Amino acid sequence: MKWGEVMPHVSARALAACFGLVLTLAGCASETSMLDEVDKEEAARLSGGADLGRDLCAEYDWYGDGVCDTFCPQADVRDCGEIRNIDGEGPTVCVGVRGNGQLISSHFASLARIIEHHGLISGVAGGSSGSITSFLLESVEMNPAVRCEDCSAEEQANRAALLFKSMQGYFGELAVSEEALAFQQLGAVYAQIQAMGVEGLLETDPDAGVEALRTVLESDDVRALLNPEVLELLASSPDPVYHAQDLVSALAGAASFNADSAIILVRPGVLSFEALAGMFGRVGSFYAGYAPTDAAAMESFLSSCATPSRGMTWREAAALPAEGGTCGEAFGALVRGYRAEVAAGGDYASRVDEPIGAHVHALISTSVLQGDAVQRWEAAREAYRQAEGFDLAIDFDDVKFGYWGAAEDIAAVQRNTYGFWDDKTLRFTSLGPATWREALSFSPAEPGLARALELPDGRVSAGGWSDLHPTLVLRNMGCEQVIYVTRRGPPSRFGNAVAGLLGMTETQQGDLYDLANPESSFTRSLEEADGVWCTDWDSQSPTDLVSIEADAYNAPFEVRDARLFEGGYENATPWLDLTGCTVGFSE
Repeated sequence: MKWGEVMPHVSARALAACFGLVLTLAGCASETSMLDEVDKEEAARLSGGADLGRDLCAEYDWYGDGVCDTFCPQADVRDCGEIRNIDGEGPTVCVGVRGNGQLISSHFASLARIIEHHGLISGVAGGSSGSITSFLLESVEMNPAVRCEDCSAEEQANRAALLFKSMQGYFGELAVSEEALAFQQLGAVYAQIQAMGVEGLLETDPDAGVEALRTVLESDDVRALLNPEVLELLASSPDPVYHAQDLVSALAGAASFNADSAIILVRPGVLSFEALAGMFGRVGSFYAGYAPTDAAAMESFLSSCATPSRGMTWREAAALPAEGGTCGEAFGALVRGYRAEVAAGGDYASRVDEPIGAHVHALISTSVLQGDAVQRWEAAREAYRQAEGFDLAIDFDDVKFGYWGAAEDIAAVQRNTYGFWDDKTLRFTSLGPATWREALSFSPAEPGLARALELPDGRVSAGGWSDLHPTLVLRNMGCEQVIYVTRRGPPSRFGNAVAGLLGMTETQQGDLYDLANPESSFTRSLEEADGVWCTDWDSQSPTDLVSIEADAYNAPFEVRDARLFEGGYENATPWLDLTGCTVGFSE
């Protein structure tokens, strides 16, 4: 279904020209071709302007078109320098990353391609798995071997892009490392439960089933990432069989992201997301160049392989020749050397304990329960611990969308210079400055993988599903060009379902997520994107990394800001007609 069926590919400025308001133009073949020809001030005068009581600058989209219009009746804050530009000068490219769970490698391939064509990224926003990707983006771009003084901007971009591609090689090289297992641990735990016949024992010999579950959870394979609250629950439960069966059921469906019961908000997750944050920190430290690895080897790898691998996937890049072998072999040696030094107790600073936004402007999101919602959630959690039923009954007005970031970035978003009044923007709440460890302990901890978690300020985080299209906060943060990394298709079923468990009404759902509603937050977020990187990751198998990479690396790119065509990406187009990527399309 489409709204705006009338000439959907033509902007208001182009329509104005065609109807004679801009008299200096002949025809309307291309909006881009008009930009240098239109005398907008003369057009405003000839068409009546203020004498008609109309704001022609708003009618013809002259606010925010990249040109400072001093004659407009309102301050042209988007173009006249009154709004904060986070780099101080020139176009500033930022990316908003949609979370996608175990398909996170799609982010890496998408960012590699975007960086190759548009240079290093100035700002990023994301929640859920998008928070992990944001952390890795900052890590890659701060690596001294990427920010090399003698390198051109293009060479720096090629180096950053190659490091993003290499993440597939990183986890392939360390398939049995804690970092790699952190992305697949829940499946491994459930496989052990099945192997020990825990589910059957809970039916035939409940006490033995509970003990068998404890044995799995206390095994060496699991202990490093285990949430200690799970063992405490089994030890203190008035009905340990009930809780054991519920935990096993949760593990069986962990990868499905189902939100059909409020129990997912109060049941403890098997994995500790604080421990997982430490694992992600180890990856970030490697990519930031903090690890005790051979800096010369990293420089050799990037100088030999970065520029030749431009336009290639990791599989292709890894086969390129490098000193003493291939690029893949050179990278593998780097990773193995790093892991050996880490295992030997190498002394290095952990990236995860640095503040968010210290090197790249970043906003990390999570949903926040406050007010009466906190008390209702606490009562429901205690009822679950006592193996009793409960009614959560939260008012969705007490659910806010929180963001961590550097103080100046959060302050810029809070000012809401662009005057967005959609429901998502109105739910904004500051979580203030924080370390990456804190944010990565909460934002990826989605309901079903973890219970809702208490924030340091007394409020409660319910996971990063809340802002899966974070373009509006990036715009308010000061980004001139915003690229949205997403997938085609309807709004998130999981996010909608969790919001429903938290009391979202049908009207509120329409205001937030309905693509058929031109005023919804999702629609407004798509409109504010200067470019939409439109993958098809939902059609990929989470275990087929090659296909995920190919889809994301070559994804169609819907461009609204003509400057983004200058990157030369062959799959860039002004219109895709794809639900979830093109404004006005919904299923």
